[in-house]
Amino acid sequence: MDTPLFPVAHPLVVQHNALVNARFDLTTTESRLFLALLARVQRDDTSFSKCQVSVKEIMGQTASNSIYDQVRKMLKDFASRTLVIEKLGPEGRPLKKPNFIVIPLLAYAEYRDGEGVIEAQFNDLLREYLLELRDNFTKAQLTELLKLKSASSYRIYWLLREYAAFGKRTIKLDELKAILGLDQEYDRFNNFRARVLERAKAELAETDLPFTYEPIKEGREVTQIRFLFKQSQARAAVPVTSVTEWEASVLAAGVSATSLPLIHARLAAGDYDEGYVSFVLATIRAQAVAGKVKKVGGAVFKALSEGYLINDYKKAQQKPAITKSVASSAALTKKRLKLQSELEDAYKSLEFVRTAPEAIYDEATRPAAEQRVMEVIAGLQEQLESLMSSSSNTSQGKLW
Repeated sequence: MDTPLFPVAHPLVVQHNALVNARFDLTTTESRLFLALLARVQRDDTSFSKCQVSVKEIMGQTASNSIYDQVRKMLKDFASRTLVIEKLGPEGRPLKKPNFIVIPLLAYAEYRDGEGVIEAQFNDLLREYLLELRDNFTKAQLTELLKLKSASSYRIYWLLREYAAFGKRTIKLDELKAILGLDQEYDRFNNFRARVLERAKAELAETDLPFTYEPIKEGREVTQIRFLFKQSQARAAVPVTSVTEWEASVLAAGVSATSLPLIHARLAAGDYDEGYVSFVLATIRAQAVAGKVKKVGGAVFKALSEGYLINDYKKAQQKPAITKSVASSAALTKKRLKLQSELEDAYKSLEFVRTAPEAIYDEATRPAAEQRVMEVIAGLQEQLESLMSSSSNTSQGKLW
């Protein structure tokens, strides 16, 4: 079934890390189209569909005959692009000994003359790099990617985003050029620095991933580039090994890591249990959708520090169980984290739909897109509340 002509409703763009590091060469316009196609791959897709993208989304609001001629030429070149990419083993994991293969990017591409629409479909051989990703993938916000202007800046953003938890990445100069499709260009490092690195630095300064870099030399020759940037907030504030499931959820909601000790103290005092933390997250998110809460992080912290939702939580625990039994607490936890992650993504989708430029959503399409995302949020919220009710009724003992 073809994907209808419907603007992007999901602001998170996801790629397997092997695709992030693949070697291919795209022009700036091709990079915009590639991004538009990536943004139409949804979390629950199991196969590729034909995606339709408005020319205005790629080229802007200007619509002249010369631009459409450019689109026709661009699409012809884009349809012939191939990727040099690492072959994956079982469950999408890299092989012990890297093996690179060549894969065509697209299975199909067409410009619909008179409609101002590009239709394209990814090659099925890219399924394990884009669909049903569970591990070894990188996520980026579409709102940040849309700020970029050059093809190399897009790729460098992804390369740094993959290492966002570490705040630095060192990469061989030859490898970086190959990834960017520039291995046959810029014999002089100063030219590469001026036209690629400095431009990317200026463009990424306007995103959530500004960086600096250090050329590393062997003798007089630059052989590596060390990129330095701010660690992702949750990872920088708390060591990875010490982050519990509920801490990760609270941090993802926007609560500062400096507030965690207070929440720990209330848990230790028996004022409430971890089920209350999940209840607070679900309740505040529902209030945010209804327009009753503007700052989710602040509201979550207030409910956890003051405990004003405890009575509501107790009442929720007394409701009949949705299911008679559960396989294990580990299975419930895994499902809850998955739902919470999807809910976080859906909230970001709602924000994106409401603020995206008219090249993506106009007055006619924005209301329907907003309604569609709110229905997704409502469905996820209902699933999460049911899961929490089930967990409460099957847990052993109470803390009251």
